[in-house]
Amino acid sequence: MIDPADIDISNFLTKWYGVPDSKEQERSHCAWLPDPLRSWYDLIGRWTKFLSAGVRIYDPQQIRVDKGKAVFMADSTGDWFWAFDAKDLKTVYEAELRGEWRLIPESLPEFLVHLTLMVAADTANCARLCSQVSNETLPAVLVAMEEIGFGGWRWPRPGRRMFMSEKLIANVGPAMDFRAPWRNREGFSSVGISGINQQDLEYLDGITSIKWVIPDLGDCVS
Repeated sequence: MIDPADIDISNFLTKWYGVPDSKEQERSHCAWLPDPLRSWYDLIGRWTKFLSAGVRIYDPQQIRVDKGKAVFMADSTGDWFWAFDAKDLKTVYEAELRGEWRLIPESLPEFLVHLTLMVAADTANCARLCSQVSNETLPAVLVAMEEIGFGGWRWPRPGRRMFMSEKLIANVGPAMDFRAPWRNREGFSSVGISGINQQDLEYLDGITSIKWVIPDLGDCVS
């Protein structure tokens, strides 16, 4: 299992997006933010291609403390939120709209690695999706990848795991039960595979039992 602390997100972003295309910016107004978050904002700002999808990452100037929690991110619908603790600056919390804050079993640095990989996977030019992959077939899908030891989020459904290799990222979570969408379908997983190049995903064509959806994300690098 990959230790999140061993993932250098600067090297990862360079491999995923190419060399930085923007200069570092001075963020004097961010001085009060936790060091890992402030450094993360400075880092991702060097790649204009780093655009969040599925979540909305607040601009540092929009972060405000409310009842001890500093909200810095929300999902795209505004129904789920993430915040750091304004006192210890190391812990991260998540909550549904009008729900109670719950501690995430990831430190802030680990959370930011998790977030970086999630955004990169969600905005990749090359991807395959399938909402119903049998668990017997899953090893063939993930053959080139290793699981990352993230603590885990409850959003969008508890039980999601992330895997990666040099050129691939996979998000694996519980499959939805068609008869009861709020329940998981036993023996199946929802899988999304993202890659840097189209050719890195071609091995999936050999798994004929899976009908992949190919999202229209733009032109893949051949």
